[in-house]
Amino acid sequence: MTEGILREATDYYGKDYTERTISINIRSQMSSLAKNFDTLYERTIAEAQNLHVRCPKMVLGEVYMIPVKEYDASVMDNNDIAFIDRVGAVEKYIKSFQAINGRLNFEKEEYKYERVCLLLVDFQQTPAKIYGTNQELYDDNLLDENSDASIEKLSWDKFTEDILENYETRFGG
Repeated sequence: MTEGILREATDYYGKDYTERTISINIRSQMSSLAKNFDTLYERTIAEAQNLHVRCPKMVLGEVYMIPVKEYDASVMDNNDIAFIDRVGAVEKYIKSFQAINGRLNFEKEEYKYERVCLLLVDFQQTPAKIYGTNQELYDDNLLDENSDASIEKLSWDKFTEDILENYETRFGG
């Protein structure tokens, strides 16, 4: 990049090359879901904002995994695995990631990702269960049926297809 804050750095590829990449962030939070939420969410938004301001057409994805029941960090020093007997902030995470999902117009909403995948995982089950529909969340009492939160457009099922479709729309085949 020869523009913006990196204008003095040597870049052999340049803005056009950089902008035509697909960038996927992969993050997780396994404990302290409520305590660390603000900082983690701010970082997530800031990353999209920073990249989209410099490269507006860049296609960004976010894969963010949280457990539906968070790990008990207090026993991990002894190499024990235990869960806190409460459901994490499932609805809060869904609503928050809905708000930054689905950037279609590259001329605005720089803080959004073209596609976000929120992996809600129950690690107490064997094998671990990944929730991909609201009905699954309702069935396991993880989301109230009257909630306006929806995991449907944040699921893994079509994540790659959606990212590639967005890229093709923006840059052609």
